[in-house]
Amino acid sequence: MKKMIFLLSLPFVTSPLISCSSPAPKADNSAKEKVVKSASTGGFQLRPYREAVLENGLKIFFVRETSLPRLSLNLMVKTGSLQEAKDLAGLNSLTANLLEQGTQSRSALQLADEFGALGTSLGIDTNSDFTTISADSLSISSEKLLTLFSDVVMNPAFKDAEILRVKSQMIAMIQKKVDNPSNFASDRMDAFLYGDHPYGRDVMGTVQSVRKIKKQNVIRHYLSFYKPNNASLAVVGNFDEAFEKNVEALFSKWTKRNIPEVKWAAAPAMEGVQVKLLVKKGLQQTQIRIASIGVARSSDKFLPLRLSNESLGGSFASRLNQKIRDDLGLTYSIGSSFDARKDSGDFTISTFTKNESAGQTLQESLNVLDAYVKSGATDAETAAARSQLVGQFPRAIETPDRFAYNLMVLDFMGISNDYLKNFIRNVGKIKSKSAQEAFGQTVNPGQLKILVYGDEAIIPQFEKWKPEIEKIR
Repeated sequence: MKKMIFLLSLPFVTSPLISCSSPAPKADNSAKEKVVKSASTGGFQLRPYREAVLENGLKIFFVRETSLPRLSLNLMVKTGSLQEAKDLAGLNSLTANLLEQGTQSRSALQLADEFGALGTSLGIDTNSDFTTISADSLSISSEKLLTLFSDVVMNPAFKDAEILRVKSQMIAMIQKKVDNPSNFASDRMDAFLYGDHPYGRDVMGTVQSVRKIKKQNVIRHYLSFYKPNNASLAVVGNFDEAFEKNVEALFSKWTKRNIPEVKWAAAPAMEGVQVKLLVKKGLQQTQIRIASIGVARSSDKFLPLRLSNESLGGSFASRLNQKIRDDLGLTYSIGSSFDARKDSGDFTISTFTKNESAGQTLQESLNVLDAYVKSGATDAETAAARSQLVGQFPRAIETPDRFAYNLMVLDFMGISNDYLKNFIRNVGKIKSKSAQEAFGQTVNPGQLKILVYGDEAIIPQFEKWKPEIEKIR
């Protein structure tokens, strides 16, 4: 669902690291700082890192890794589509992607050439909660990379011609989305589930909203939200104390500003089982999405829900996969997930099938969900799910870049890095009963929204659900 390159994806936030090395030396005392060492807490020993907070509010995570001659910079700006007005949807994506289209002293072509000379390019990812800007290079080019990166972040030009060009590119991409049935169905499921809440909108906006965005909207959005006291920076790789001081000195020039408080509409209440049927002539397969509002990432239910979902639809050995794919042969792929975000995310079952078996696939999936809510996972299923989570855990942040990214996301969500240290121990504490209770409190089979996208021929299969029907051209 519109998890647009989301967090290199939020799932990485659920994992830690097992390596241990000497802590990095301290740098300039002008910044508030904390050197985090590996502690014997009975949990994982995390990779050491230094955390500094500049006077302008920018938090910097320094993570050293000297095994390779490489350095990376990753800036997280704590703004996404949550901070957009509905009629200007896509504003944050437009603003972010314009950063690489020229600065006050460099044109878009000059930027591309200078990054290219370093053997790299700028990576910009936007989602509903935040935006990331990243680049890397060989350590020998670290000072040049830092100069270019800071110029992009702090001195964008927002030239008229570039705004028009990027807007045209975004509109073309939005118009092509209907050509990918899976992505189209997921986007429409978001809109159906969340209504006027920003999570219901594509982070790229709509054709109409992007056309409406003016240069002054872009500048105002940048000046309001792209500020050091609304951001964090990860510096990862082979660098020394002098480079740390240079990073702090350069980014200290970034002027802080009061960040506006933005309020948004609540997601609509769930009212029974609602089915929306999208039909388009000529589709060879039917996409099915079953969803409800889940929890925010900060919820105490987050880990129990992850564990319970592994048994339901989060792994190849899950009940949904076993019943719908293996036993009935109705699909090649089916799964369920909790997308935990800053605000309440969603719970979704996602699959596809032949048009002829669309109704049966939906009914059988609902049957599995209903049985799971009533009985929960068996002790054997819970043990298998626990092993799955624990086994995936180190791999998720085995590199220093992933580790640093996790630190930034946890910080953004207001969660201590104890989550990483104690992950395996905490997963081990979760019993089948508590996982079932968390799941039952969050997902109600009688309160669901269902979106089906297929050929017009599937309509009779869904009559018993009395769906709302919409034709897609």
